[in-house]
Amino acid sequence: MSYFDIDDIMAEEQGVPCQVKTNIIKLGHFDPHSANADLPAGAKLKLPLWLTAQLHSKNFVDIEFPKVYTLPYRQSLTADAAVVNLYDWNPFYFDFGMMFVKLVAESDEEARPVSQSLLDAFGERYRRVMDYSQNAVDEDTSELTKNLDGLERKLFAAGHVADKEFTKWRRRRLVKITTAVSVDAAARKRQRRT
Repeated sequence: MSYFDIDDIMAEEQGVPCQVKTNIIKLGHFDPHSANADLPAGAKLKLPLWLTAQLHSKNFVDIEFPKVYTLPYRQSLTADAAVVNLYDWNPFYFDFGMMFVKLVAESDEEARPVSQSLLDAFGERYRRVMDYSQNAVDEDTSELTKNLDGLERKLFAAGHVADKEFTKWRRRRLVKITTAVSVDAAARKRQRRT
């Protein structure tokens, strides 16, 4: 996670269902159904992941799994992950899922199966995302990407750009072949060390 990555910021803004354990003073505005200035014990609400993490670490709230990570949803992913519209489930399904699993890993035994489900689903969908990105050269890609979550869309875009650049190189439309950015950075780092 990067501090300045907008996708990480947006993933942390996704709601987490939780139940308040003790009265929390001056946070009543988080409960839209309450006119109180304070959050009463037992209140159920959805809070952003970043706030839930802080309140959970201080033992103010109990965290519940978001419904898209429960067993029925995981079973539909296991059946055929490639056809599931993850964007409708959560626009940051994989990013948020890994952040959430990391948050509850120590306190909930359900975290391990969720983590494994995320890994399996990503592995299965990754092949299809790369296949789409490299075979959709001059097509409208909006239909191909509508079911992808944010991370998959980034991967699709990167694969699509790489395929276009490779095609240009193969057809000799590029004037000059340049070294990769990572190779240049490594060379500069070696030069600084000497």
